[in-house]
Amino acid sequence: MPSIHQETYGRRAPDLAPPFPRSADGVGLSTPVGVVQDPAGRVWVADAGNSRVLVFDRNLERVFGQVGSFGTAPGEFDLPFRLAHHPSESRVFVTDLGNARVQELAYGEPGEDGVPVTVEQTFGPTTDDFHPNGIALAEDGDGLTVFVADEFYHEDPEDTRSRIVVFDGDGRETDSFRAVTREYDDPIGLYWPQGLDTDPDGNLLVANTGYGQQASEHGRPPYYANVVRCDREGCGVPFPATGTPVLDDQFAIPRAVSYLPDEERIVVPDIGGGHLYAYSPDGDRRGEVPSVIAPDVEDRRFGAPMAVTGYDPGDADPTGAIRGRVLVTEALDHAVSAYRLRFVAERKTQLGAVDGCRRQPGQFDYASGSAVQRAGDPVLWVGDGGNERAQHTGPGLEAPVSPADLTANRFPATLSTWHPGDETYLFAADYTAEADAFTDDHQLHCYRLDDRDPEHVTSFGGWGYFGGDVRLPRGMAVEPLDSDRCRLHVADSLNGRVASWVIDRRTGAVEDHDTRGTFGHDAGEFWLPSDVAIGPEATYVADRSNDRLQYDAGDGWQVVGTAGYGDDSGRFLLPTSLALADGYLFVVDLVNRAIKVFETLPGGGIPDEPVDAFGTFGGQTAGGDLWFPAMVSALAHDDGVTVLLPDSVLNVVYRYEWTAP
Repeated sequence: MPSIHQETYGRRAPDLAPPFPRSADGVGLSTPVGVVQDPAGRVWVADAGNSRVLVFDRNLERVFGQVGSFGTAPGEFDLPFRLAHHPSESRVFVTDLGNARVQELAYGEPGEDGVPVTVEQTFGPTTDDFHPNGIALAEDGDGLTVFVADEFYHEDPEDTRSRIVVFDGDGRETDSFRAVTREYDDPIGLYWPQGLDTDPDGNLLVANTGYGQQASEHGRPPYYANVVRCDREGCGVPFPATGTPVLDDQFAIPRAVSYLPDEERIVVPDIGGGHLYAYSPDGDRRGEVPSVIAPDVEDRRFGAPMAVTGYDPGDADPTGAIRGRVLVTEALDHAVSAYRLRFVAERKTQLGAVDGCRRQPGQFDYASGSAVQRAGDPVLWVGDGGNERAQHTGPGLEAPVSPADLTANRFPATLSTWHPGDETYLFAADYTAEADAFTDDHQLHCYRLDDRDPEHVTSFGGWGYFGGDVRLPRGMAVEPLDSDRCRLHVADSLNGRVASWVIDRRTGAVEDHDTRGTFGHDAGEFWLPSDVAIGPEATYVADRSNDRLQYDAGDGWQVVGTAGYGDDSGRFLLPTSLALADGYLFVVDLVNRAIKVFETLPGGGIPDEPVDAFGTFGGQTAGGDLWFPAMVSALAHDDGVTVLLPDSVLNVVYRYEWTAP
């Protein structure tokens, strides 16, 4: 197709080389996911963003070795995701997501050269469509059974249910199921399941992560995800406390579920709120950490907890008690941490950690927003959210990138530029959840760019529901009105609308202008809209959680697209961002890992099908692979269109060159 990956901005952590052991400082984790502690106390971490597995001592102070690096050969990885330790042997199983396989690694004692590893086998189902995420193991008289969550499996593009695949100890597929059956109710479909574990009775626990987004209850989405329990064939096993195979709770984005034997608790990490929730084996709620009503809860949250497992620190008290001690991977903090949890007091104490500090110039920590400074030779600006700053290229989009302070922002996730006269202004939106329902803290900030130095001009958009308020603002678009004024349009995601303000650079005034849309699922209603683009004849919105686009060309909102798989179709799964250039609308389709290109029609409409699509799922940053693509920008030129796209989890920014087919 007519697209070429041209450039990757951003630096990844270098591979670790002997001699080992060495200090864990500066290893540079990037979005760690899976974590497990082996019987000797060593801590294994799937450093997914760096496509490697690292092995640390039990105190998280030294690294014993690096296992694998990016590649396709046995023992190499492309997004290693979840880990599970063999119940009785020195073996670790790794879901190798980008390579569509599971790897079984036998390991020995660490030495100066690292941890010796032998790949016992790699396996997957006979179909090519395999996206292994969560993994759980069970051993009984019949041998070993391996359960794998095949997150993005689908048989029909519009049937978005995933599946659990069951393998025997030799890697042979023996069964699979796409729903958990119930005796007196409809089956519970499995949608984008991620974490798996088994309970003491050998039942399977499933974090049904995409249920709230993709399922349908009584003709509408349920909005909340769930955690379900079933036997090894997918038959629901009710919790005594609920009478159903579903934990009685409302989860935003539960990435995992774990049974902790020393705790006799089921623990669910939910990245939507940064909490860990605890339950008895019977399904009784036993607490949360941190408490949702705790003072300064924003400072107490976990940084996007992806996985939790029991932790033996090797220093149990005289009674042998190690209760309340866990290992947690935190994706936003790029860290694996050991904690002491107090579920009754709803508090946590950090016992040790390895983090992935990414503060150096050229390193991103949640690269998300992108915008182009178009005056003269173009300059790319990128929101470096976790570092509370932006970074920019040189003129002509030349690498490397350099940091620039955004003094008013807390987490600059999206950007937009305005070019009145001979000046350039940069708008930066914070994407931070506040503890209070309403606050005067502004979410939108305006800077004047003096060369590459942002000077804060004003801030606006308080946290709330009313006119002039926003909640979790996402993409922005500037509509110039005259030589001194513009209208800034903002995807006000949690309020389900598009908000706009008029900014006057001459007077400094910011006026509430309008809000368009409301929460819902009909035309003109939005569910977590994530971006907006303004064309000469129409307004376009990425209606993210409704899995569609909408546009208004002056005669009301029109819907384009339906929910479903397809990297070159008009079906979407979480369309995230938009950019207009040269008469084309570029749409980032998150789950399909595709940039879809639609030709705008006379009058501002767009057709049902794209004219082109490009993008590849994976972790090869040198080749432009996509894992968590974010906010796209596009710049037309004589030879086509430059497309600029950050990946928030791989922490790089891609430059593609596209020409019309």
